[in-house]
Amino acid sequence: MTLPLVPFEGRMSYCLIKSLQMVLAHQGHTYPVEWLECVSGEPFGFVYIRDKQSLFAVDGYVYHRAGEHLLRTLNYSYTYTSSPNDAAALASLEDALKSGPVVAGMLDMGYLTYIPNHTQLYSSDHAIVVLALQSDAVIVHDPAGYVATPLPLSDFLAAWQRDIYTGKPYGLWQIGAQGKPPTEEEIWEKTLARARENVECEAGELFPGGPTAFYGPTAMRTLAGDLQAWPEIGLGPLPYFSWQVSAQRCLDSAFFLREKLPTAAAIRWEECQLYGQLQHASVANKRAFLPELLEHLAEREEKFIAALA
Repeated sequence: MTLPLVPFEGRMSYCLIKSLQMVLAHQGHTYPVEWLECVSGEPFGFVYIRDKQSLFAVDGYVYHRAGEHLLRTLNYSYTYTSSPNDAAALASLEDALKSGPVVAGMLDMGYLTYIPNHTQLYSSDHAIVVLALQSDAVIVHDPAGYVATPLPLSDFLAAWQRDIYTGKPYGLWQIGAQGKPPTEEEIWEKTLARARENVECEAGELFPGGPTAFYGPTAMRTLAGDLQAWPEIGLGPLPYFSWQVSAQRCLDSAFFLREKLPTAAAIRWEECQLYGQLQHASVANKRAFLPELLEHLAEREEKFIAALA
């Protein structure tokens, strides 16, 4: 059965790119979020973080580097800074807000107490837009669906100081003016170069003595083997986050690529459908089907990488 390539709305996550999009729109620069996500390079590449305790894998790349690549590609001046402690972070935030809204992140969703089930979200990375700083709270736009919402300062700081992989606790994004707008061809060339760079990543230890990151088809096959070898480990975020976001990124990149690289775009659409099958099998308690689906996915990813070249 051949499925039509139909546009999709209702994207889950894309939190940093959505947050950057809000700030850019406030400045008068409007871009579709799915286009921004692709220009950031985020949809290109698959990673599996192997710690033998949980299963986390996603079609994506290191998020803060994607944000930086996006802003550089579109020729915006920006700063992405950190702070050593709460007091310094709040001072930086207060100063930054004089020029308009800013993006805070990555931070820990488990401390975002306006979310009803926030206690189930500890260690989940997220980014938000800070609109204002009050004596006891910040007012935020959260791309998870919370508009102009107060967050007590104690909770905000607890979330904001978390630093898993960025090297920047209290990460603060400020976007300045745009220089000469790049041409469509310049954006395409820089995005394609970033995509190729991402899919060429090799496995490596994230931290000394810590988990190992596997990339691309190797990651998919390693995850498939681990699902069989470690039946006692639950699927964790795979059906709640990983398959959903991965499918959306494959779809968005299919639309982004289809005019100039139609073969690569067609493969991305096939991968998107496989993520849908992974989602169904995971929720239907058909874990035994997941390794075979991941093998099919790895085969498509190999073809996609070749088509990008």
